[in-house]
Amino acid sequence: MKIWNKIPIKENGDKLIAIPSNFNLLDPHPYSHLGAPYKDKTSIWKLREEVINRLVKVNDYLIAKNSFNLLIYDSWRPLEVQEFLFNRAFFLECEKLDINASLKNMKFYPSILKEVEKFWAYPSFDSVCPPPHSTGGALDVCLSDKDGTLVEMGSKVDQMDETSNPDFYENIKNEDAIIWNTRRNLLKKVMNKFGFAQHPNEWWHFSYGDQLWAWKNKKKYALYGRI
Repeated sequence: MKIWNKIPIKENGDKLIAIPSNFNLLDPHPYSHLGAPYKDKTSIWKLREEVINRLVKVNDYLIAKNSFNLLIYDSWRPLEVQEFLFNRAFFLECEKLDINASLKNMKFYPSILKEVEKFWAYPSFDSVCPPPHSTGGALDVCLSDKDGTLVEMGSKVDQMDETSNPDFYENIKNEDAIIWNTRRNLLKKVMNKFGFAQHPNEWWHFSYGDQLWAWKNKKKYALYGRI
């Protein structure tokens, strides 16, 4: 359980709807492409309605003020998909360490689980602590050029190391680091401007209405539970 899971949830009933086709969406979808168990294609690109309303403003602002567009990398995840991705991340970490583990003995590797949980929320079925992406309020976003090509941000989305920390390049003064830090700061600034909160470990992860958002904004309760 994360510190933000202590925030109570008062579900406001905001609908989970399809992301409009005029948004720049990553194609192919990164997790569907891996075999994640989405029920069908219509369940892949969805978010809460108010989240989409705010993203429209983010994208319009970026286009008007900067040379970038918003690219949506991932959005709502059913719990089954979150479980698939969490388990995959666990096994990838085990592979790095040459450990032969299984789902049955996962609990015997707390240090690996701790590392995985820095980047992947545990796929809890407890309504008190839903994974952020399973609320429909969290999404992963990047910057792209006007042709929709992802721009370099200093680490890849889902890269499980310290370079994915939003502020990692803050005090590194070589040319690439300055560019990456500027892009990360731009993304954060614009997302914050329209009410989104950033995950402390991931430059790409932002949310509105979930427990993480409530915790970072000192709200008494979250607006979105698992959906």
